Amino acid sequence: MSKAISEAKAAGGGLVLLTPDTTKLTRPMAHLCDVLGVMWVVDDGRGALYVGTTGQRVHERDGHYFAEDALHEQYSRQGSAQDIGGVRVQAETLMPRRTNIRVGGLAEAVCRALSGAQPLGWGVQEPVTQPWSVPDISSRYGRANADGHFLHFVGPRPEGERGQVNGSLEIQKPRDGIVEHIEASVALPAPWSDDERLDFARSLHAMQVRWARVYHVVGTNPALVPPLFLGLPVPSVLIFGAEALAGRDAHEYGELALMHGALRYEVMRGGSAPSLTVLLRDEPREGVPAPAVIMEAMYRALMPEVG
Repeated sequence: MSKAISEAKAAGGGLVLLTPDTTKLTRPMAHLCDVLGVMWVVDDGRGALYVGTTGQRVHERDGHYFAEDALHEQYSRQGSAQDIGGVRVQAETLMPRRTNIRVGGLAEAVCRALSGAQPLGWGVQEPVTQPWSVPDISSRYGRANADGHFLHFVGPRPEGERGQVNGSLEIQKPRDGIVEHIEASVALPAPWSDDERLDFARSLHAMQVRWARVYHVVGTNPALVPPLFLGLPVPSVLIFGAEALAGRDAHEYGELALMHGALRYEVMRGGSAPSLTVLLRDEPREGVPAPAVIMEAMYRALMPEVG
């Protein structure tokens, strides 16, 4: 794909990924397309085209594709079975720049928390081809002078579940350090309990994350993106680390979350700094803002640059 993107840019255009309406993208592939500005165009089999992630109708002229405001009716129809669902995780760590640094540790910790074991493999494209090895990833991409990179990883299938862990690892090199940003998903038969959500938060607290959030997904395997509208992932857990809490009283912001309508909060200690975990309600409640609204308010208060 990187070669195709380079050729498209050299020709003065953008890359279009054209698929039939039976295609589902893996979550890392969909994220990569979004980051690189690749338009996913779906052919409905009857001569009409639409954007797979938004449902906007698409028309083609002289080899170029243009999205319209109108939505294609196929995008809005109900798609997958309601007994399928799972969780989607986004998390990020910021490490100081050193000559050599260990990268891949956050992806490994998240995979262990989701499946009980470390990832099976990694690669620069899908399907992944390299056996999982934090030392190997670090030797290639952890050097201070190495470029940032976008990697894929897969984990084992949790016992009794339908799908394996599927994720992406983005290594960024800002001026103030090295960022490890991961996104991972896995199918589960039921939403996590409060205790399971807190256990997951403790595993990320141990990794000293800058921030993290967990979404519950209903109606589809969260590791795949179908060209259908199935509702939005519902925020379930918010985690704010030392950077967000610097100079602030964590309990004060936990109380702020409760005021906005969160279910509960916990200040986790141990390690170099405390973190704040906020649990959001899984079920709608009259008079209580939606979880997405509460999440937006908390990020606006603590980490507006992330949003």
